[in-house]
Amino acid sequence: MKSKKVVGLSLTPLALVIGAHLAHAAPSAANTETIIVTGSKIQTTIADSASTNWVITNEELTREIQGGESLKGALGKLIPSFDFGSTNARTNASQNLRGRSAQIMIDGVALNAARTISRQLDSIDPFNVARVEVLSGATSIYGAGATGGIINIITKRGEAGDAQLEVHTGITTGFNNSDDLTKKVAVAVSGGSDSLQGRLSVAYEGKGAAYDGNGEPILPDVTQTDTQFNDSIDVMGSLDYSPDDEQRLSLTAQYYDSQQDTDYGIDYGPMFAGLKDDSLIKRSDGLELDEQPFTERMMLNAQYSNANVFNHSLLAQAYYRKETFGFFPFPVSALKMQYLGASEQSNQVIGAKVLLEKSLDNITVNYGIDFSQEKFDAFQRLYDQGTSLTSNGLKFKHLGDVGRYPDFTTQNVGIFSQLDWAINDKLNAFAGLRYQYTKYKGDDFIGFAEQAKILVGALNSADTIPGGSTDKDIWLANAGLKYDLTDNQQVWANFSQGFNMPDPGKFYGKGQYSGGTLTNSVSVQNTELDGVKTNSFELGWRTQQQDYNAQVAAYYSISDKSYKYNSALDVTLDSDKQRIYGLEGQIKYYLTDTWYSRAQGHLVQSEIKNNGHWDELSIYNASPSTAMAAVGYDNFDWGTELNLQHVGDLSDQDNDRIEGYELVGLNGYYTLPVGQINFGIQNLFDKDYQTIWSQKAQKVYSAYGLSNLFNYAGVGRTFSLSYSATF
Repeated sequence: MKSKKVVGLSLTPLALVIGAHLAHAAPSAANTETIIVTGSKIQTTIADSASTNWVITNEELTREIQGGESLKGALGKLIPSFDFGSTNARTNASQNLRGRSAQIMIDGVALNAARTISRQLDSIDPFNVARVEVLSGATSIYGAGATGGIINIITKRGEAGDAQLEVHTGITTGFNNSDDLTKKVAVAVSGGSDSLQGRLSVAYEGKGAAYDGNGEPILPDVTQTDTQFNDSIDVMGSLDYSPDDEQRLSLTAQYYDSQQDTDYGIDYGPMFAGLKDDSLIKRSDGLELDEQPFTERMMLNAQYSNANVFNHSLLAQAYYRKETFGFFPFPVSALKMQYLGASEQSNQVIGAKVLLEKSLDNITVNYGIDFSQEKFDAFQRLYDQGTSLTSNGLKFKHLGDVGRYPDFTTQNVGIFSQLDWAINDKLNAFAGLRYQYTKYKGDDFIGFAEQAKILVGALNSADTIPGGSTDKDIWLANAGLKYDLTDNQQVWANFSQGFNMPDPGKFYGKGQYSGGTLTNSVSVQNTELDGVKTNSFELGWRTQQQDYNAQVAAYYSISDKSYKYNSALDVTLDSDKQRIYGLEGQIKYYLTDTWYSRAQGHLVQSEIKNNGHWDELSIYNASPSTAMAAVGYDNFDWGTELNLQHVGDLSDQDNDRIEGYELVGLNGYYTLPVGQINFGIQNLFDKDYQTIWSQKAQKVYSAYGLSNLFNYAGVGRTFSLSYSATF
């Protein structure tokens, strides 16, 4: 936006005629020397890596966020192979990286968990984000959940010098109604000495209603929930202490709270007639619900680095994370959809990691160990049938609680090593190995439906599905070559392995009952823990020239097994192989000193092997191909950019489809004597469309036959205006 340095291109020398934001002035080869930490070493540069790396700078992210985008929406626009996200949704369930799951982190602390609740991007206010580093493909340093790659959110830190005050305030509206208004305000104070720096910030966002391209209110999401009429606050503090040139201790604490408070709910029609005729389903006011959807998270993170520990570089990390998720009442199919129930689910995680790095002439070796323990529990609130029926599903009287999934503890231990061999001045070879051990311990559990029947008096008692322990270990390897064609141009090839474990909440504790008698079950006692191993291959090229930079990579990944979901989202694991292959890339071209252009794209194909034939993967799991293009003007005093966002059509073997769409956006800034004004228009032409998540939700919840209930339209045209300054 406003600086001549292409700070986000440094880590992002990527792609083909399909890429992200172009800062303003011509990039230099030195930009490829920007340090990244989300790689295979304690720190490296993009030019030194044999893989696709992207860095989203604060300038790039700010342009999108202050133009009206959400964090998940901005990252979808700025990372070529990361699916577009819905501005209004709380979930990022529809967003894959290279067609597979991504491990999302904050300062190296993974937000993924054994129970796959897709709210990792409902976790931090963008005001506190310094940059985002992306590593495509798995690496032996990281464990389960990263078969698509790593997205590491790096937070802002204090800097040495006088105290600074950073402020931001803004609004977003579509001018549809008086409740159609989002308000933002944030403040941070930072500073310190050469040895001790700190930062403390508070960021608030209050969102109103959302309207589609026709000016109609968007239905509340009763599946994964949304952020209409939602208040969020993000409080973050950090301290960095460097007693000498070789040591550094970093401490971070965060409290994030995102709570919905709305008077609107789903009107199911008289006596729930909408469950048979979904044309009766609509949004209505008059909601009476004490426990509304929310995300609450607390995180503590400590990192220590020392450049000389027995002639090694050391990085040690310890962290604690606790989060609780609340959901909206949903028809309970176990009771023939006569009752509404809402779950509340919690994770509590502690973990540590130690990494050592040693350089021996032209060989650099790093090795280490990581550990994490996660405790999970969940319950479901059931609401009184009569109160719900007579109010069309808008009033809720708490009847009682039942267990939603078995409580369980997950332990992970990983040992890993990575080697970088500079064969000569132009050629580097890389290799890595990881051993991962995972143990699940689950409690005894009575089937959810049977618990609900006992609560409402339809059943006296039921047998218990036994708990117990089960474990799994796995070896993962990676290898790669990188060749420098010139000082600012590289090609590479790599092979990497990743793996995913099944969600134990969806996998275990499932039983078939006759009355209250258990006739069959899936438990840790009769079903061993297993996972999906993925082999991934990549070829890539990148360059950083005076007037342009580009990166492109072709990849192919194949899994030895696949997960399948039923209408209740319960998961099974079968032997059908799954393959995903594609092309991702980006180019940024500087037309003049003030005019620039950019383009990025992701062409992807997802398939599953059935009876010896490769068929289209279900649209619920697959990713559509996407592309972005933009042209902009920036003279350092003011700038503006026009961009086009494209989502391709997608179909599967069951003839389900995702209908693609195009959106146009406009954003810009103007520099004042003190501070800067930013503006943005999202969905410039007020297009009426359904989000990717909406179309996937209709697929996965198809057993209910209520497509109108899951019709989550995209947000229509909105206007954003904000002011930010640092004093």
